[in-house]
Amino acid sequence: MSSKTDLVIKFLHVISWIIFIALCYQTGALMFNYAFMQFRVFPPENQYLLLDLTELFSQSEGYFGLLFGLAIGISGLKAYSFYLITLICQYLNLHKPFSLEMSKLITKISYYILLVGILGAIAMGVTEELTKQGYPVENAYEYWDDYSAFLMMAAVVFVIAQVFKKGLEIQSENELTV
Repeated sequence: MSSKTDLVIKFLHVISWIIFIALCYQTGALMFNYAFMQFRVFPPENQYLLLDLTELFSQSEGYFGLLFGLAIGISGLKAYSFYLITLICQYLNLHKPFSLEMSKLITKISYYILLVGILGAIAMGVTEELTKQGYPVENAYEYWDDYSAFLMMAAVVFVIAQVFKKGLEIQSENELTV
C-alpha cells in the first residue's frame, strides 16, 4: 500500500469521525429540545431550538411528537451509519480487502442508509400533508429533504456489498487452489 493511499484512508477516517460526532451532537440536541418542549422545562424563547416547532406544539402535541421522533430517528440512523463507516476505515486491510467482516459491515451500512431514506420519505409525506392542513412545519423540511439521495446511496452501497461478497468468494477459492 502506498503512502498516499494510507494518508487518504487516514484522512477519510478522521472526516468520518468528525461527521459522526456532529451527527451525534445533532441527535442529542434534538432529544433535549424535544424533552424541554415536552416537559416545559424552559420557555421556547430561552432555548436554542435546533428544530423550532413551537407553533406546532401549541396546535397539536401529537404531530409535534411525530415530527420530532422522525427527526431524531433520521439523525440517529445517520450517526450510526457514519459510526459503521469509521469502522470500515479502521479495519480496512488493502492487502486482503475482501473479508467476511467487511462484507457484513458494508451490507449493514446499506440497510441503515436505506432506513434513513425510507424514514425521510415518510417524514416528507407527513410534512407535506401537515402543510396542506395548515400546520406550521416549514422549517422541518431540512431534516429529510435529502431522502432521495439516501435511497440512491443505499442502492449503490448495496451493490458494493454484493461485489465485496463475490470478491470474498473468489478470494477464498483462490486461497484453496494455491
